[in-house]
Amino acid sequence: MEEQKKSGTLFVCATPIGNMEDASFRLISTLGKVDVIAAEDTRTARKLLDRYQIGRKKLISYHDFSSQDKIMAIAGYLQRGTDVALITESGMPAIQDPGYKLIRYCIEHNLNLTVIPGPNAALSALILSGFAPDSFLFVGFVPKAKAKRKSKLQQLKRLPFTLIFYESPHRVADFLKDLYQVYGDRKVCIARELTKVYEETIRGKVSEVLSVLERRQLKGEIVVVAEGCSGETIKNFTDQEIRQRLVDLMSEGLSKKAAMKIIRGQYDIDRQTLYNISTKI
Repeated sequence: MEEQKKSGTLFVCATPIGNMEDASFRLISTLGKVDVIAAEDTRTARKLLDRYQIGRKKLISYHDFSSQDKIMAIAGYLQRGTDVALITESGMPAIQDPGYKLIRYCIEHNLNLTVIPGPNAALSALILSGFAPDSFLFVGFVPKAKAKRKSKLQQLKRLPFTLIFYESPHRVADFLKDLYQVYGDRKVCIARELTKVYEETIRGKVSEVLSVLERRQLKGEIVVVAEGCSGETIKNFTDQEIRQRLVDLMSEGLSKKAAMKIIRGQYDIDRQTLYNISTKI
């Protein structure tokens, strides 16, 4: 009986988010060993390869608008035993960057994959903010349209978790104005140009940060970190309201345990009552 050939491995590689010296030894070693590199931007990929004197590789583009055929082509390399590295323009693939669909395809078709960890703007900004890092929610980019953006913020308003957003320098002021209207004058931190020469953090209440933005236009990639809700819990509610809130949270992909934790932070409800309601779902 002919032995089945082992598939190649998809290496999901985190790359520097600004400072090229943040490239890990393992990243450099991996890029040097793989046969193919699937890159969001092949020009950026070549700069990284040149910086670390990594020989010429077969570079193929893979980005948010890549077709299913491109995923099949990359999977074809893996099925033939060829190792492939997946990189984005910066940071960890699939975190507000291309990669999720390809990773899911590999999992569904039993193709080998592993992660080469490294720099990440969201986690770096979280630490720099000084806000509680024990429980946080990565939101990423919110909708550009004002109404949809405010609706998204409203969904997150009462969460007790530190919130992490990505935003463009041209929209960050409008985003903070909406944040002020929905959340009030909550504490925030703006981190921009992380790991680069002009890295900067601006901390304070939303109103204070907005006053800074009135005097200057920010440039570069921006992460906004907002303090979690620490206000009073809701005291007047019905079992049906709690049950529906649980269903809504779980429909967003949260486990029942995680959803119950959120509700405990939002409502003045004891554990036993909440447990009794949850058993009816």
